[in-house]
Amino acid sequence: MKKGIFAFPLILLLAWGVAAQSDWHTYPFRDLATVNAGEEALYDKTQKADMVISAQPFPSKTRVTFTGKKRAVSEYGKSYIKLWNESRGMPASNVDLLLEEFLFLERGNEYWMPVVKGTAQAIGKDLRPGEEVIIYYFYLGGFNPKSLQAKDTSKTKDNPESDTMHWLFAVERVETVGLSFALMRLEDVIEQNKEMPGKSEDIWFDSRQIKAKARVVFTGEVREISGKRRQLRDLWFEKRGAPPGTSQLMQSEGLFKDGDNEHWIILRNQTRDHLRSYIKKGDTVYLNAILAGAIRDSSRIEWVFMSGEYSTF
Repeated sequence: MKKGIFAFPLILLLAWGVAAQSDWHTYPFRDLATVNAGEEALYDKTQKADMVISAQPFPSKTRVTFTGKKRAVSEYGKSYIKLWNESRGMPASNVDLLLEEFLFLERGNEYWMPVVKGTAQAIGKDLRPGEEVIIYYFYLGGFNPKSLQAKDTSKTKDNPESDTMHWLFAVERVETVGLSFALMRLEDVIEQNKEMPGKSEDIWFDSRQIKAKARVVFTGEVREISGKRRQLRDLWFEKRGAPPGTSQLMQSEGLFKDGDNEHWIILRNQTRDHLRSYIKKGDTVYLNAILAGAIRDSSRIEWVFMSGEYSTF
């Protein structure tokens, strides 16, 4: 089975008006259960309505398990999606992009979620039941199927609908978790894969680019990159053939604890901002980290990691 990322073409992203393809990294991790609970709480405080239209899509991502089950979006689901689409002033043809929904599991909870056409086709071909994936989704709102059915005079009521609000999340993109970032302690990365830089080298680029998913504690401390660490960052981008100025995407580093050890880890700017916004001092996070290399300060070797993404699970 192929490992990779499945997403529909850029033209569809722009049609929905949720985000541009280059903005995937801005999607914060936000689990479905939290959003669901928040919407239920708000709904309970208001006069009960058949439908709730969300004014904002709140693009997010979360980790789920693919069950392999799919079905056509229900008749009332299609009606709701059509109304939501009209409320945002989108082309009527967009409704035909959400025709199928798949069943995902998040921490034991089931969620039937419509998936945009191109991504739905890729899921059907490349994912297996039980596989863990990261889904990028947006929020539409909710509707009560039983209330809508009761007002529908065009059909008989032989198959009664459920009398509960169905909160609707649409999947834009699916990313397989894969094994490229294996769960490892940063200290183990250093000890097991270490190649000491030459005695005369103060800045050493590690061409192997060893990857690790590290479970670390965020201390809340962030600082600007400076000195030899800044030079290593620039060398890292240069060696990877990045366009001039790309290194400015990583201007800061955060202090994390890996067991009894502390590491200043260079962060993508957006990752830094998300950590500051959503993660508290002392919280545990999982960083996708790459061993960039090492710097020498007198006789001491300091290993340097870089990270562009984190999750809370």
